[in-house]
Amino acid sequence: MAAIEIESLTKWYGRTRGVEDVTFAIEPGEIFGYLGPNGSGKTTTIRCLMGLLRPSRGAVRVLGERVVPGQGTQHARIGYLPGDFRIWGRARAQRSLGLLAALGSDGSLSRRKELAARLELNLDRAVGDLSKGNRQKVALIAAFQHRPDVLVLDEPTAGLDPLMRQAALDLIQEAAAGGAAVLLSSHDLSEVSAVGSRAAILREGRLVEMAPIAQIIEEGEHRLKIWFRDGVLLPDVPIPQLPGVRIVEQEPGMLHVAYQGAADAILKWAAQFPVDRVATPQTSLEEAFIQYYRRPRNADSRTTQGGRS
Repeated sequence: MAAIEIESLTKWYGRTRGVEDVTFAIEPGEIFGYLGPNGSGKTTTIRCLMGLLRPSRGAVRVLGERVVPGQGTQHARIGYLPGDFRIWGRARAQRSLGLLAALGSDGSLSRRKELAARLELNLDRAVGDLSKGNRQKVALIAAFQHRPDVLVLDEPTAGLDPLMRQAALDLIQEAAAGGAAVLLSSHDLSEVSAVGSRAAILREGRLVEMAPIAQIIEEGEHRLKIWFRDGVLLPDVPIPQLPGVRIVEQEPGMLHVAYQGAADAILKWAAQFPVDRVATPQTSLEEAFIQYYRRPRNADSRTTQGGRS
């Protein structure tokens, strides 16, 4: 049984679309990336999942139970980190986290202290006196302190320095290894590709792609970097005659291009000149993601393996 099931989720704010016809499921032990720029519908989806918004249409289930807006469905088994985390400012972090645990999420004092040590957080300081990064650590502890079966994380590493970002990613991976299902919404595509298995890409409230991350990267543009002997000065690359090719960088003796499909055309053109060496730099999830936002809107009609919108 899937830990999170979202079926034909649609939410309209009057005439403005939040999300429309979004469908996906997340299995126990899976880290699922949920990607899109601000306003694409990520937070709307998460708020419907948490029962904070009533969908216009569709269904959401968590751990087999249908989410009923306003009833906190399965919240004791969910670790939730919202993008705008707020908590009692005057209370010490230790007290605030204890109050959250008492509200139903549980979580032992020893577990809180363990997480605080890993995140290098002083629990004896008032939350209102903490920096943005340290308040984010409080949010992480609140989400992880009760060892939840489902984690819903909206920008979990925002405001953290590189060392603490890695500590947060380690927590996410450990939770998934223990069987938790993780919905990871993030602008940092490198961290999603480092820990995630599948990802969905949202554009203006619609899913435009959903597939294993490796497949999303593979189906995007490929890169080719060519060095020429003796720093040869190349003529203008005939882009109109090379379908699917665009120049990333060019300087005397070097050409860096991106291409889709086969490399045959660009290689045959380059072979007219004295080639010294060729490299194929690896593309990233970020580069693949950007391509979905370069495409015309009417091209955003397909999803691939792993579900459909």
